[in-house]
Amino acid sequence: MSMKSGALRIAVIYIIISLIWITCSDKLLFYFFQQLSENQLLLIGSVKGCFFVSGTGLALYLLINSNEKKLSNSEAQYRSMYEANPEPMWIYDEATLKILSVNDAAIAAYGYSRAEFLSKSILDIRPAQDVEKVKEATKKVQAEPNKSGKWRHLKKDGSLITVIIISHKIRFNEHAAVVVMARDITERVTFQDALQKVNQDLQAERTKLRETQRISRVGGWEFYPENNNLVWSAEVYEITGISADDTRPAFDIYIKHIHPEDRPQMVAGLQSLLKEGRHLDVTHRIIGLDGEIRYIRQLAKLETSPEAGPKIIGSMQDITEIKQLEEERNKYFYSLENTLNSMSDAFFALDAKMDIIRCNQVFLSIIGKPGEEVIGMNIFNVFPRERNKLYPAYEKALHEKVIVKLDEYSTNLEKWIRLAAYPTDEGVAVYFSDITEHKLKDSQLKEAIERYELVAQATRDVIYDLDMVNNQLVYNTSLTQLVKIPIDQVGYDLQWWRSLIHQDDVANVAASQHKISSEGKTNWECEYRIDIGGGEYKYVMDQGYFVYNDQKEPVRLIGAIRDIDELKRSINENKRLADLITRVNNMIIVTDCQNRVEWVNRAFEENTGFKLPEIAGKTPFEFLTGPSMAPETVEKLLTHIKAHEAFVLDLIIYTIDNIPVWVAAEFTPSFNSKGEYQGYIAVYQNINSRKEKEDEVKRQNEFLREVAWMSSHEIRRPVATILGLMNLTETAGTIEEKDEMLGLIGQTAREMDTIVHSINEKIAAAVHYNK
Repeated sequence: MSMKSGALRIAVIYIIISLIWITCSDKLLFYFFQQLSENQLLLIGSVKGCFFVSGTGLALYLLINSNEKKLSNSEAQYRSMYEANPEPMWIYDEATLKILSVNDAAIAAYGYSRAEFLSKSILDIRPAQDVEKVKEATKKVQAEPNKSGKWRHLKKDGSLITVIIISHKIRFNEHAAVVVMARDITERVTFQDALQKVNQDLQAERTKLRETQRISRVGGWEFYPENNNLVWSAEVYEITGISADDTRPAFDIYIKHIHPEDRPQMVAGLQSLLKEGRHLDVTHRIIGLDGEIRYIRQLAKLETSPEAGPKIIGSMQDITEIKQLEEERNKYFYSLENTLNSMSDAFFALDAKMDIIRCNQVFLSIIGKPGEEVIGMNIFNVFPRERNKLYPAYEKALHEKVIVKLDEYSTNLEKWIRLAAYPTDEGVAVYFSDITEHKLKDSQLKEAIERYELVAQATRDVIYDLDMVNNQLVYNTSLTQLVKIPIDQVGYDLQWWRSLIHQDDVANVAASQHKISSEGKTNWECEYRIDIGGGEYKYVMDQGYFVYNDQKEPVRLIGAIRDIDELKRSINENKRLADLITRVNNMIIVTDCQNRVEWVNRAFEENTGFKLPEIAGKTPFEFLTGPSMAPETVEKLLTHIKAHEAFVLDLIIYTIDNIPVWVAAEFTPSFNSKGEYQGYIAVYQNINSRKEKEDEVKRQNEFLREVAWMSSHEIRRPVATILGLMNLTETAGTIEEKDEMLGLIGQTAREMDTIVHSINEKIAAAVHYNK
């Protein structure tokens, strides 16, 4: 009840009582006027006046005291709601902007004491850049509560927070004032900024991936057998040499351009994939529009879904360069065959059964038999085991897959033989030479170096030979392609090479080499970083082979160094990015252009219970919706998705246990380099607690509106009735009419009392509910 309505009620009661007393007492005196003397009448009039003053004074005291108690209780209840609000609130003077009152939540949130708060204006808790905007905003405050957008506030420690402001005008201590509630949304804004940064990083990674596909000449495609529809990525047109402007169906174009000799193989592979579900792996030739023949490797798998039917997802890679390398390798093999036949050392190759599968002319001349007779013969039929001191070397190379070298006297040949046995995929390759006169000649090592040089011509790897005894290091010409160091500044010893290795990796390289050599092993490999010039470092893979002397001491290290910098950094970056996305606390779901799930992160699986293998290929509507999702929400979702728009929406999703969860969903469409729509990335934030708070605030606002309405309308009605009856009473002509008016006034007063009790009961119930 307001102070004005209480004062009016007291005034009305006082007037009614006064009128009743004056009217009744004067009529009573009128009846006894003839029977009393003048002095008696004066005495009775004086007593009547004193009694009236005393009675009305006591009545006024009781009414005013009761009204003040009700006002005090009402104010205490309102202050309790203000002080107990968990959100920071304060009241400021509308004219001076000085803070007049502040609740405990604001003191706790901002760090100022109550005295410090009350010494400030609302401008003192804003950054200087926002002061003018704040002044303008205060002029627009309305009587009804309204949001005035996002603002920045200064805490006592100097930190800035972002808040949502809700304010409205009130009367406070008889002054025009404004009550403010500030909701801190700093964490949400920070998260949204971080999420935007993640999305930007993801877009950059997609661009890198497309560039990688272009460089590696890899393209993707999809084939829908039911309508013979073949869909290509942009890279496919570049790989196949077919124009993207060709209006013919892509499938017909592609089949026509497959080399006629390879076409049946490709068609048969597709049919086998469709009928039996076998993965497609076919290499064929294709003829471009320019007439150039290219080699294409096709990989594909079959996917089926009730909605879309069977679909083949595949990728193709232009392997023309690889095929050319294979042809070069075959030429190299032919050249090697000629080399084997032209060299002075004997050579033969054995399979796992010790049967001869290849040999050179020197070997045939030694044993005195033609090649057609020797191929397929067991080596022990050529060199009997009991007289063959070399056969343990063959068997060790075959079974232990290690290279075996030795110098031994052959009783079969009656010569000193230097032998080297190499494990191969087929068995063992054996080289031997007559070192009877030159036993210590290092011809076999020179042959090995020549072979390394031949390989070096077909690779950019740095091949080196380290003489560990004399500390001499020899490289091939690929060194200058790896490091940006002038040839006249290149060193030829181990110390110079190790000076290029990153200081954090030197110890590991040296330790790994020592471990292999101390154990008598031959194969060594290690990844490390080297300075390629100007303080720039690259990752390299160093693979070496140790050569030992008769005392089992390492004397040579022959190896190859490969540049793996781009691969290493790409792997590390992919791991970092994958770990970042996986660890994001919010739920992330990626859909394709048909709104089917392609990927979800770990947070999505943990919060909803749905695992990626179970929902891949489904639309989110199939498993996330439920009865609480309003039709208008679904319609809004579909409208935005159909328009490929970015949008934010609060909605309810359902877990695998059918539990509803409120989420703030941010939908971002993704497009390829040509601007073609590829699907959506949706980020869900659990806002159950926020929705609960919003419902609570809504209930409180409804309650306050209801109380205000009752206070301003329900009480006004009986007050207006009493005023009307008072006017009628003044004009009443008879005692009966006045008595009737007084009865109605009493009835209306009781009705007003009932309304006041009803308001008090609602306030008490609300206080009890909030507790």
